[in-house]
Amino acid sequence: MQRRYLNSQQPNIKNGCIGVIKCNSMSFGGLIVAILFAAMCFHASIAHSEEQLDLTELPIESLLNIHVYSASKFIQKKSDAPTAVTVITAQDIKDYGYRTLAAIIQSVRGVYVDSDRNYSMAGMRGFNIPGDINTRVLVLLDGYRLNDATYDQGPLGTEFPVDVDLIERVEYVPGAGSAIYGNNAFLGVINVFTKSGKDFKGKGAEISGEIASYGTDQERVSFGKYFDNGVEMLVSATRHDSNGENGLFFPEFNTLESNNGITSHGNFDNAERLFGKFSWQHFTLETGYSKRNKGLPLANYGTVFNDPRNQNTDQHIFGNLTYNNLIANHLELYARAYHGRYDYPGTWVYDDPPITLYKELGLGRWWGSEARLVSTHIDGHKLMIGGEFQDNYLLSDEQLMAVNPDNPSAAAGFKHSTNSSGLYLQDEMTLRDNLILNAGLRYDHLSYGVNAINPRMALIYKPWDDTAFKLLYGSSFRAPNANELYYTDPITIASNNLIPEKIKTYEALIEYQPGRTVRLTAGGFQYEITNLIELTAIPSPNPGEDTVNQFINAGTDNKAWGTELEVEKLWDYGSRLRASYIWIKTDEASSNQQLINSPSNLFKLNFSTPLLEHWLRAGIEAQYTDSRKGRDDTKSEGYPLFNLTLTSGDKLFKGSLSGVEISGSIYNLLDQQYTSVASDEFIQHFIPQNGRNFRLVFSYRF
Repeated sequence: MQRRYLNSQQPNIKNGCIGVIKCNSMSFGGLIVAILFAAMCFHASIAHSEEQLDLTELPIESLLNIHVYSASKFIQKKSDAPTAVTVITAQDIKDYGYRTLAAIIQSVRGVYVDSDRNYSMAGMRGFNIPGDINTRVLVLLDGYRLNDATYDQGPLGTEFPVDVDLIERVEYVPGAGSAIYGNNAFLGVINVFTKSGKDFKGKGAEISGEIASYGTDQERVSFGKYFDNGVEMLVSATRHDSNGENGLFFPEFNTLESNNGITSHGNFDNAERLFGKFSWQHFTLETGYSKRNKGLPLANYGTVFNDPRNQNTDQHIFGNLTYNNLIANHLELYARAYHGRYDYPGTWVYDDPPITLYKELGLGRWWGSEARLVSTHIDGHKLMIGGEFQDNYLLSDEQLMAVNPDNPSAAAGFKHSTNSSGLYLQDEMTLRDNLILNAGLRYDHLSYGVNAINPRMALIYKPWDDTAFKLLYGSSFRAPNANELYYTDPITIASNNLIPEKIKTYEALIEYQPGRTVRLTAGGFQYEITNLIELTAIPSPNPGEDTVNQFINAGTDNKAWGTELEVEKLWDYGSRLRASYIWIKTDEASSNQQLINSPSNLFKLNFSTPLLEHWLRAGIEAQYTDSRKGRDDTKSEGYPLFNLTLTSGDKLFKGSLSGVEISGSIYNLLDQQYTSVASDEFIQHFIPQNGRNFRLVFSYRF
């Protein structure tokens, strides 16, 4: 299909696929998990589970030593987590005017984000293949897997199904995570936790409107409430509309027929989102719908430049039911059942000649369940055992070619179904009062013949109350997705013999908190990636053809090592500082050269503070991304970025206006000209990014 060939070494091609998939059987492991979930639904509740923390109301002594969840799938002190977890709070999102999940994680230590003006793609610790749609990053929403079942895409931009104003916090867990999360937890895990009904004060209703550069406007209506009978609810609807930045110049298309290489229309970005969250006792139901339609004027995959008919849509529909309860002394049960749906319709215009339209429809349908038990019955041990199953019962991508749009014909396709199951075990062992060993192991089986075993170990030594030393090892995998395995067209053959990509990660960390308001984190890391999946031209098995395209496991290894440093500082009067620096060296073993799209240095600084005795609050963000190598020995220059946000403080609106809040942001304050490294789907080597732009937000809670 059009956007799914993502390796930097891929040839320029047009492609498509068709398929309808049904699953007629369930693995034994999946049946066990489903039975566990059904059984717990009838279990009589005997105790309440631990509630999530409200990070905006914690005292300053706690803000630098908060508890985290995503590193081990249970709540633990940040200093006890088997990695250095970064937490971005709702207050941070407000202070710095973040508009997307991509902008949120762009502020995190060691992360950099590219945009091809369709999708935002996260790189971590120097690894980011141009065009990869976050298949090597696991994106979760309250623990629900958002990576779709057809292409493994992790949504980070405006296709993310929940408004960022509904985010309570984001936890970023760097490094290998397959020991407890399985597939796609390759470079890191991003877990987004949403707000609850009780987070909406007053009568629980909130309206919000914003205007921004490039003809952008957005409106949101939300209602949240906690009722006396214990029911809690949150419902929200958002509409987003943007013309997008036009007037971009591409010398590669500087002809009269292509508007002299200048985009004049077709860069639009429109989205709508619905989200509901309902809780009662130990049950929580989340459901959501989102649809994002994006114009694509940049001639990716050889389409006609600046044609407004080039566009694609991302549509997510999901439901996730969870149960969490302390069912006995020292024994907690967590279980969930979910259903997901992803639709990907697109239109592509080619000048073959004559003008040819491709209508594409990618589909994914899946359901799954997970259950786990956490026991503290044995002194010195926090033992977790769990299993999960997912049935991808419909995976299809159909592309229709039509010189005459009223008479389409099939261009390509595949028809397959898949399922997966996993079992995992983890033990947090307190060997001594100041020594913890966290060890985990997971086995995954995928129906198309893939088996994976991934361990993780972390030794955490705290010789003093303010210092923690951590030694970490873990491995992860990314299994080939349906598009890589089964896609065929006249110049592409299926890849039935692919094996999973593998990464091994080693880390050494020091976390030091000399006082109640300062935390320092320093460390080093090394990783090695093998079996990387690439689309490659190979000799054709068919007479009369020179080459065909096929996904293969590359024979070369990719390695990296680096150091990182972060400081966090809080002040009693409300100021906050977070700054980080990371140095990375990447290497392709066969050529001993730096990887494509891999910066050697990344610097981040975030500072927010009240102004005018809390009448206003200012958030200042500074970032520097080092130069990166593009394909064909080209180079993208390094660049600094500065963003500024001002938000009304506690004293600005009083009385009947106390629910009013106004915020204004200027992004790319100095109007820096910078680019992202383009994948081979583009003729151009680099994609220019937005210049100086603004946003103004008005919200009212009543």
